[in-house]
Amino acid sequence: MNNLSKGFRIFWIQLKREGLQMRVLSLFIIIGIFIYSYLEPVTVFSNTVNIGIAPWAFSHLTNDYICQIVFMSGAVYLFCTAPFQGENYFYTIYRSGRMWWQLGNIFYIIFMSFAYVGFILFTSMVSLLPHICFSNDWGKIWGTLAQTNAAAQFQIPFIVDRYIIGVFSPAEATTISFLLEFACVIWLGLIIYIFNYITHKPVGVIIGAFFVLLDVVISNSFSAKTFLISPVTLTQLKALSGVNVQYGLTLRYAALFFGISLICLIGICLTLGTGKRKVGRKGKIYG
Repeated sequence: MNNLSKGFRIFWIQLKREGLQMRVLSLFIIIGIFIYSYLEPVTVFSNTVNIGIAPWAFSHLTNDYICQIVFMSGAVYLFCTAPFQGENYFYTIYRSGRMWWQLGNIFYIIFMSFAYVGFILFTSMVSLLPHICFSNDWGKIWGTLAQTNAAAQFQIPFIVDRYIIGVFSPAEATTISFLLEFACVIWLGLIIYIFNYITHKPVGVIIGAFFVLLDVVISNSFSAKTFLISPVTLTQLKALSGVNVQYGLTLRYAALFFGISLICLIGICLTLGTGKRKVGRKGKIYG
């Protein structure tokens, strides 16, 4: 238990040093402005027809490829400074040990992923004020946007998918979308962390950016079966339906993909903490 507390101390240090940086706060502000502007046409539509909006925009935003590029690019930026080695790195790792340093960073990635996705969810609701109308069902606005061409008439930049409206309740769609989005952000964070740590260069950032864009690349150039290796695609409920099901793209597959891969990535991170790293005269880390 004492050793585990070292991991939490590292997490707390990283949260204060990395999580409260101006670049992180700026990222949250930019994402908030983007969501507000993206949902503004919906509020205009609501005001025009004088009908309140149920607060269930989140699952529709995460099923839009443009939103996902923005959200996941933000996630890459959020973790681009991995492996988070500050000025006191050598002192801290000497006191805590490499294993617990890695564990603390894993805690940090998980927490910031939750905070980031939670902020997106919260902002998607707040942006609908003052037209929001709390309801357990999708409501007339989302139903109309899914069933008619009102979205095109009011220049709403995303599609409200009939599949989501018809198959899932609002609570189900929001919960599942949140968990998938949360898992994907953690996944990207760990990928960036591992490759940046191993190479001592921002290779992880490049790989993370590749996976962010993979969804669009596959849509334009490759078979839908390739979506099986695209984590961003697996966060979109509409991608886990229709003809894609014949390729194995199902909600169950998405859950297994993230569950197994996250366990493996966390295991790799902890394994990295057991190796020895040499330090050069100028403080450069090798090995």
